[in-house]
Amino acid sequence: MGLEDTVAEAIVMALDELAGNPQRAVKSALDCESPAQWVKQETTKLALIGGAEMVIPGLHTFTIPTGVSYLLHKMGAISWGIGALKGAYVVETEAYSDLRNILALWANESDFNAKIIEHLAISLDALRWALTAEGQAAMPALLAASTDETTLRSFHILQKLAENFVAGDERGYAIVEAMLGAEGAAAALAGGQAHVNHLNCEVMLTRPLGRKVSRRLAYKLASRISTRVPAKMIVGFLPVAGAIANAFLNVQTIQSMAEAAEKYYDRRLRREHLQAAAG
Repeated sequence: MGLEDTVAEAIVMALDELAGNPQRAVKSALDCESPAQWVKQETTKLALIGGAEMVIPGLHTFTIPTGVSYLLHKMGAISWGIGALKGAYVVETEAYSDLRNILALWANESDFNAKIIEHLAISLDALRWALTAEGQAAMPALLAASTDETTLRSFHILQKLAENFVAGDERGYAIVEAMLGAEGAAAALAGGQAHVNHLNCEVMLTRPLGRKVSRRLAYKLASRISTRVPAKMIVGFLPVAGAIANAFLNVQTIQSMAEAAEKYYDRRLRREHLQAAAG
């Protein structure tokens, strides 16, 4: 693993630690009417924090690290919230991560490329279909399908998610409950317990992000964080200007992350895709 890969993996790990609880982000986002409203709400919060981070001279040693941590937290939360509002089953496990895929697209200037992500986003209706008798009957054919690697990985992951769901995945159940309500989640679980088979599908290990994507990710996030130094210098002369500059940079970062998340979740794996692939 090269230096870029090491730095990129460190960034992914940092975001994993600081992004917080996906279930909380999903619940908060579902109070909004649309992804646009959610992004506006969270961007406003981040702008206020970014401005406050620079307002008090002499405390930057403490406020800047806190501001960076909050930025990383919001990058994760805003992404998961967009997923929920677009009808996705937000996936964050030790093995599979929506956030990791979104970061790869963000590093790629938000241009969607299925070859640089580990799997497609999974829609909630795809998971619900996989929990039914029809879905489980079709799964063996899907797992053996002749298709591109990313799509095939997505089929395998969907089956694993279905198996985990009926085996007592509390985090997954909490997301389904937030999106469908208590009765809907209970019905999905009951159906899955009646129909889901353990197919021993192949465990598809996490792939490296790739040298090009790793380099872009390391450079992009480092450049966003390093802009706080000029903002700090501005504060020494013009406190209000420095605060505005930092708030603007925070907003620019979170909006670009939101754009990558929207492109990722817009191309989620849906029930109709599975039915068509199963023939």
